[in-house]
Amino acid sequence: MSTLARKGLSEDWWSVILGLFLVVIVWLAYVLGRPLDFLQHAIPQPWPQNPLLSNLASHWGEYLLLWASLLVLTGIAVHSLGGDLGRYIAGFTLLFLLALIVLVVGSQQALKKYGLEYPFWALVIGLVLGNVLQLPGWLRAASGRTELFIKTSIVLLGANLPFSIVAKSGPKAFLEALLIVAAGFLVTFLVGSRLGVDPIYLSVIGAGASVCGVSAAIAVGNTVRAKSRQVGYVVSLVVLYGLVLIFVLPLLVHFLGLSQTVGGAWIGGSELADASGAAAAAILGEEAVKAFSLVKLSRDVLISVVCLLLGGIAVTRWSAEEQGGSAFSRLWARFPKFVLAFLVASLLSTWWQGRYGQEFAADFTGNLNAARTWLFTLTFLGIGLGTRFQEMREVGGPAIRIFTVTVLANVLIGGLLAVWLFS
Repeated sequence: MSTLARKGLSEDWWSVILGLFLVVIVWLAYVLGRPLDFLQHAIPQPWPQNPLLSNLASHWGEYLLLWASLLVLTGIAVHSLGGDLGRYIAGFTLLFLLALIVLVVGSQQALKKYGLEYPFWALVIGLVLGNVLQLPGWLRAASGRTELFIKTSIVLLGANLPFSIVAKSGPKAFLEALLIVAAGFLVTFLVGSRLGVDPIYLSVIGAGASVCGVSAAIAVGNTVRAKSRQVGYVVSLVVLYGLVLIFVLPLLVHFLGLSQTVGGAWIGGSELADASGAAAAAILGEEAVKAFSLVKLSRDVLISVVCLLLGGIAVTRWSAEEQGGSAFSRLWARFPKFVLAFLVASLLSTWWQGRYGQEFAADFTGNLNAARTWLFTLTFLGIGLGTRFQEMREVGGPAIRIFTVTVLANVLIGGLLAVWLFS
């Protein structure tokens, strides 16, 4: 084990270092007039609107540079944590190629329209390969680093959620979002406690069903230290229910004779993911898309608040360990540091976007979102590769019932709030 690992620089701290380093370096490169646009160029464009093969061929250099950049950054962390660097390089390279396949499939426009994007395909491909093949040790050296990948990507997510979004969305949109999230968690824990489900798992279910789908399930799951297969299962439910709601919510809006604004606000408070929600709102019209965006973005911003609250509860009540020292030192030792880095990234993004304007905001968030997308994809591939179908069945039964009740409650409450606040 390396010197840094012996000194206690944990995976949590490495995610803080890597995440904030990427945030600062992307900002600095823009300020110096040399933006790191290779990051957003190394993302497959929606096809067949854009020619897939020619797009990949024209940007092969950017993909290669991205592979090297992520390998160097994560490799430093893995080496410091005592990992075998040679095996990690080999495993990361194959994992990166699999992630590219996932992103290509997930960028197909017909699939994107229905919310079947990269998180879903990464889990499916990972599960199939992990259950059919015997994974070599050198591949597991990379696929087993999901904690490092996802925590770093959550820090980057903070940069995409500046607090200025709340001011732009307005008090009505934020109030609806706040009530939806609170009601969703209340329903989840009431139903889940009657079924005897672990509160840590309930936190992930509530986040996926009430806050903002995939991103919230990932962020909260890692904050409360849920099992990776629990997070993976909730993500699968988010995709499935989001697909169903694309068709159900616009039909309900038409049946009840609601305006586009009310319908969009309803979808913004009830849909589970940004992509599926945007598709549902687009069925209604442009005004619906605007109202949807205001409410949904307000729900997205609440990730940081939810992570802080649940992180504090988890380390003090759900998974506290007996340790020496003061109560504060025990809390700090167990508290997920990457959640604080998430808030720092959000504050920096708020400051910089206010100072440099829209051109900076588009470039800054575009590049960081590209890096986050790759890290998310690597994470879900790793979860899938390391999960057995039997494990998915073990965590699936009660989750389906709890998730279903929470989604139905959010649809009902979201509709009432939308009529009250936006009619």
